[in-house]
Amino acid sequence: MNYQAFKRNSQKEYLGYCELKGFIYSVRIDSDKYAVVALKNGQVEVLITYRVKHEVSV
Repeated sequence: MNYQAFKRNSQKEYLGYCELKGFIYSVRIDSDKYAVVALKNGQVEVLITYRVKHEVSV
């Protein structure tokens, strides 16, 4: 993910700040896929990606 894609993404949530990595965000990539990214000096680093499984209770 580059800075422009990060900036355009309207579904991001600020999680906090890390002295080593910079500003930490959760970013929605797809309907069930997310990434935790670090933003420092205009550079975006993907730290982890994960999927959310939606279960239907009966």
